[in-house]
Amino acid sequence: MTNLPLPWMQIYVADEFADTSHLSPGEYGAHMRLRLHQWRHGELPPDDERLARIVGVDREQWPPIRDALAPMFDWQWHHAKTAELRRQSEMLRQAKVENGKKGGRPPKSEEKLTETETKPMGKANQNPNESSSPSPSPSQLPPASRSALPAQGLALDKREDEDRGSMFRAFAVPSSAAKAREFLDSKKVPQSRMDECIRLMMGGNLSPYELEGILSEGKSVA
Repeated sequence: MTNLPLPWMQIYVADEFADTSHLSPGEYGAHMRLRLHQWRHGELPPDDERLARIVGVDREQWPPIRDALAPMFDWQWHHAKTAELRRQSEMLRQAKVENGKKGGRPPKSEEKLTETETKPMGKANQNPNESSSPSPSPSQLPPASRSALPAQGLALDKREDEDRGSMFRAFAVPSSAAKAREFLDSKKVPQSRMDECIRLMMGGNLSPYELEGILSEGKSVA
């Protein structure tokens, strides 16, 4: 989609354990190296020789590893979950670049208008003079209905989705560049990237995702 760098890849621990618990340590390492290559380049080569080089094994070691990992990829050695995460990250990064070209966040009036336009306005065919009844709380439900409530796992999934969304939500714009510098200093942002990060933050374009990527790049250089 874009040529913008994506310096780090999201790993959701629960999903990762569920998908790879059957792999041996060596097989898991090979699986992760293939995913990282796909994240970096957008695709994997189709031939065994280059796949073995990416994994770091010789021709004799590759066939059993290939057979263990093949069900987790399609016939073109395409990892669907990695591709979807990469697509979302590319879209977010591109949107932030375009937003930055336009001067950062939209005016407050536009944000409020967007919230009003997207807010549910009630049930279809509902009399405007009628007030909608609030949904009963779990404690108000009869025992039989209470037992049909979603399991705790659904609540955990919801919280995990919220955590994912917060990674892409921009930090609040500080009152001054000095305040931005103070915050970024507390996050150990390298001085070589400080001015860039201050500009992003003052424009409302610096999220935890962007900051983690910058910090990761700094560590790799160090």
